[in-house]
Amino acid sequence: MSQSERPSSGQENLSPSTDTPGRDGPPDPAKIADSAKALRLAVEEQEQSMRIAALLKRSVTTFTALTRSENGEVGGCIEGFKRAVLANAAVEEMEQQLDALKAAIARKETTEPEPTPTTSSIWDKFRKPRGNSARQKANVAPQELQELFLGIISEFDHDTEEDYTGQVTRLRKEILASSQPEDILALRDDLLNIIRAYGRIVNEERSQISDFISEIGHGLMEVERQYLQSMSHSGQTQNENLSFSKVVETHLEEMKRSAQISTTLAEFKNLVVSRLASIRAALEEKNRTDARRQETLNEEMQALQQNLSRMKKEVDQVHERRKALEKEILIDPLTGVANKRGFRDRLKDELQRYTRYQHNFSMLLFDIDHFKSINDQFGHWAGDKCLKEIMKRIKPILRETDFVARWGGDEFVILFPGTDRESAAMVAERIRKSIENTRFIYRGQEISLTASIGLTEVQPADQSQEMLFNRVDKAMYKAKENGRNTVGLA
Repeated sequence: MSQSERPSSGQENLSPSTDTPGRDGPPDPAKIADSAKALRLAVEEQEQSMRIAALLKRSVTTFTALTRSENGEVGGCIEGFKRAVLANAAVEEMEQQLDALKAAIARKETTEPEPTPTTSSIWDKFRKPRGNSARQKANVAPQELQELFLGIISEFDHDTEEDYTGQVTRLRKEILASSQPEDILALRDDLLNIIRAYGRIVNEERSQISDFISEIGHGLMEVERQYLQSMSHSGQTQNENLSFSKVVETHLEEMKRSAQISTTLAEFKNLVVSRLASIRAALEEKNRTDARRQETLNEEMQALQQNLSRMKKEVDQVHERRKALEKEILIDPLTGVANKRGFRDRLKDELQRYTRYQHNFSMLLFDIDHFKSINDQFGHWAGDKCLKEIMKRIKPILRETDFVARWGGDEFVILFPGTDRESAAMVAERIRKSIENTRFIYRGQEISLTASIGLTEVQPADQSQEMLFNRVDKAMYKAKENGRNTVGLA
């Protein structure tokens, strides 16, 4: 065999690879770094995939535990999907199980009725609400809306202006008379108007207080100025007295020296006469200065006394006004009984006594049936006369310890300390009959009145005045719903 036909060894035919460093070239550092980076990313992706898989398994386990109440087709699909995930099945199989679950849920939603609140499913937390907005509004409890609106209005229910108090009373009645959520929500504008009116009243009161404080402040500043000026005059007087004393001492010292060095009596006499004349002139100038200063001081003291007298008069007027306002804000001017603010103070005391000493009490609320029609037919003057006469008839029925107040308009409230609901109900019935049996004559026409009365007794759950009042308010409207002229208990 010739040399050209002999097979060459594999080593001789191999050439250096472009990817693997051989004997003929050094390693490429950039390529090594790229390879290491790619390997690191692959490892991180693998770890991330493992964490996601573990999280998916835990999520599915937790999800199926939450849905144990599901049965039937949906429950079976859930279990199938869970087994596929925990068994590390193929992605295609898990997708088939998930599609089957979605289809089962869709069929359940179309075949089963809307769940009631007591039999709600876990799917209710995730599925989108069905039905129109009107149906969703219907699910809102009117009682919750009433309590919400009444709670808001109670925060702004204060005795201020008569028109404002009337608006609050009318809105409260409209809220309690509304039975549908739409009707209650329609009163939002009225509620906002009351809030705006309250803000206006508060701002006006703040402005009045600010003006009064500013006026008092100016007066005090004027008194301080005059006082400091008088102190300045006193200082000047003291300085001038010291100066005059130094002048006199100087002249006396000169006279003493002259007496020692004078050689003749005539010379000493002339010197003494000269010094005495100087002293007399200094004394006369001092007297004139003191007279001018005293006159100025008297004028300033007189102005100070006038300012103090004026301020004292203003303070006295403020005290008198405060007393009048206290009487005005606690007493109803028409009927002479306590008003809403006075009642709140008394109710607060009764609640504190009940909380601390368990001294029970009952509360009564009543208003005159169809009183608006009486005002419309006979006028407000006639309506006011009726309210005054009703209070005159009710007071003899009550004890001295009972507390009656005008809540607003034709509504009155009574507290019965130390009285349970049953005993207070007997008094409420006497009040109802007294109003029913009273006949009012106005310009020859007879006016007959009746009252609807609500009554309740304090309970351990009553943590605020609003809770107690809202309950007795509902009892009064219960009496109206039962035909009026009756007593409702709560």
